Amino acid sequence: MKKIYLVIDTETTGSSPLGGDRILEIAAIPIYGNKILQNLSFQSLVNPLVLIPAQITGIHGLKNEDVSQEPTMAEVFPRFRDYVGGATIVGHNIVNDMTFFDIASKETGVLPLTNNYIDTIDIAHEVFSEGPYSLKSIAKRLKIRDVPTHRAMDDARVTAKVFLALARRLGGISEMIKYEKKWRG
Repeated sequence: MKKIYLVIDTETTGSSPLGGDRILEIAAIPIYGNKILQNLSFQSLVNPLVLIPAQITGIHGLKNEDVSQEPTMAEVFPRFRDYVGGATIVGHNIVNDMTFFDIASKETGVLPLTNNYIDTIDIAHEVFSEGPYSLKSIAKRLKIRDVPTHRAMDDARVTAKVFLALARRLGGISEMIKYEKKWRG
C-alpha cells in the first residue's frame, strides 16, 4: 500500500513559539506514488493576533495589514488538522513547524498532531556528507530549479521536490520509512 506524504511549511512572526511568535501562513502539498499533487494542496494565511516585527516582514514580505482580515488559528487549525489526517508529515526543519502546531493546538483546544514525520535535513545528511543543509543549498545541489522564497506554498513545493530527489538517491520513496519519527509534542 502506498503512503501519503504531506509536505508542510509555515511562515511565522518569528522563531520562538514559546516566546509568543505565531503562525502567519500554512501550506501543505501531498505526495502519493512519487507524484506531487499540487491540485490537492492546502494553503491559508492566518491572522496571528500578534504584531509582525519589521525584520520578519523583511524575510517573507507578509505585513500586518496582509493578515489582519484573515481567519485566526482557531478557524484554520481544525481544518488543517482534518486535512493532515494520518499522513506522514515531511518538512525542512519540520520540528520547528510541529512545535508551532503544538502551540496552536493548546491555544485552540484542538487535539494535537501525532503523525509520523520526516525531516529532509536528516535525509540530506545521508546523501551529502557536508553542509550547508539549508533548503536553498540542498535544492541547488540536487539541481532543482525552484528556489525557496520564504512563502509557505513556494517552500513546500521546493521541499517536496527535494524530498523526492533525496528519496531517489537513497533507493526510492519506499525507503523513506526508515527516516520516520513519531511526533509526541
